[in-house]
Amino acid sequence: MNRTEEPKPEGLRARKRRATENAIESSAVALALELGVENVTVEAICEMADISRSTFFNYFSSRDYAIVGRAVGIPEGNEAFAMLDSAPGDLVLGIFRLYFAAIGHSHVNSDVARLRMQLIAEQPEAARLSLTTFLESSYQLTATTTAWLTAHPEHARLDDPLREATLAVTLVNGLIAAQMNEWSTGSGDTSATEDGVRGIMDDYRAILG
Repeated sequence: MNRTEEPKPEGLRARKRRATENAIESSAVALALELGVENVTVEAICEMADISRSTFFNYFSSRDYAIVGRAVGIPEGNEAFAMLDSAPGDLVLGIFRLYFAAIGHSHVNSDVARLRMQLIAEQPEAARLSLTTFLESSYQLTATTTAWLTAHPEHARLDDPLREATLAVTLVNGLIAAQMNEWSTGSGDTSATEDGVRGIMDDYRAILG
């Protein structure tokens, strides 16, 4: 049976870092909604968020990532495998853990999520940028999961590791999208939880019959 990963208490430094990240993202999305994605500059984001340019680039490697969310850099090798090893009988849960471990925390800011959904719905350029970051993260997750299944065939459910990894990552992307709808209705920070994953997987099973 896969154990539930309890989130560790967040320290002051982590809370301050997350507050700065929220300020950058909130400012970037607000400016994009007001001016259009193509007219937003790093300088304008820094001014609204009251941070320096160097601080901005400590958090985001590009303006686009601040607006639509960064592509998650998935760790490779033993570090990634350790997360998948934590749920050998539940590949979807293992990928979910890997995804948020790569982010560094499981918190989602409801206000940023809601504004991003509005931005993507209103501006085609934002939708294009969001799709690009989504595909980058999905490719990395699929490659890492395929490598893990190849190294651990005893945990595979299908004969084709790439096919199984692709399907599992697609499920994770779907459950995150479903949770995003819930997260966006709140206010302030909320958390991505494993109970939420299990609930949505139950919904998948209900749909599939």
